[in-house]
Amino acid sequence: MARWQGQKGFTLVELVVVLVLTGILAGLASRFITAPIEAYVAVSRRAELVGIAEIAMTRLARDVAQALPNSLRVGCGGRCVELLHVVAGGRYRSAPPGDVLSFNPADADQRFAVIGPLDLAEPPLTGTDPADCRAGRAACVAIYNTGFRGSDAWAGDNIATLRAIETAPLHIRFDNGGFAGGQRAFPAPSPGRRFFLLDGPLKYLCDLSAGTLTRYAGYPIVADETAVDSAAELMVLDNPAEPALLADHVTDCRFDYRTGAAARNGVLQLYLVIEQDGERVALSQQVQVVNRP
Repeated sequence: MARWQGQKGFTLVELVVVLVLTGILAGLASRFITAPIEAYVAVSRRAELVGIAEIAMTRLARDVAQALPNSLRVGCGGRCVELLHVVAGGRYRSAPPGDVLSFNPADADQRFAVIGPLDLAEPPLTGTDPADCRAGRAACVAIYNTGFRGSDAWAGDNIATLRAIETAPLHIRFDNGGFAGGQRAFPAPSPGRRFFLLDGPLKYLCDLSAGTLTRYAGYPIVADETAVDSAAELMVLDNPAEPALLADHVTDCRFDYRTGAAARNGVLQLYLVIEQDGERVALSQQVQVVNRP
């Protein structure tokens, strides 16, 4: 009978011991590897949420910086903020020589000369109907908005439809037949002889039931803020609002506006919370609101 000599190998017990030890070492190694990976994923997720919140708040702050003086208003129990958005501004001529702006209704003035250049990224919409401005079909010309009765742009007191921007020399032509008070002239001059061109209202609306922060634009000017304090109301207007989603997974959102006097700055406090996959970020920011009309 053949006999094998010098044969070596592992016994079953040795193999089992090796497998057990390997499993223990693998478990220990995985604990050291898994924790850094989970931490990296958590940091990345948190950074993504911070980025979303910062972009939303930066966009809002930029729009607030371009708000018509004394047009900012907070509603929806602090969940929404609305403003009239300025696309350009300048100074009107109030004394000869040149085409001065008259505030005498008897003059029925519809044109004034602009002092200096008019910086526009693109030509604003013009209209031929006095109602085009408030309906959102054309840009508006606004002068001396104080937000008080008789000089409130939301009520239509001191805004007129832009009919044309004439060049060489630079003039603004407007329709004087749409003022809310029935007069055919702007109700009051600006101490700084300032005018503004508006492309309409903007609204930032937090919907906590949907977890969203949305920017709405391109809709008519509505005097009563409570009439447009929901997405449904904004979308059923004659000229429906154009929504743009800025952030989702929003669990809290608050706006607090402290108004100054007509010639002073106000302060808008923004607070936004976003939560996703167990991560939570909360950002707060203050924005200065220029209210010098």
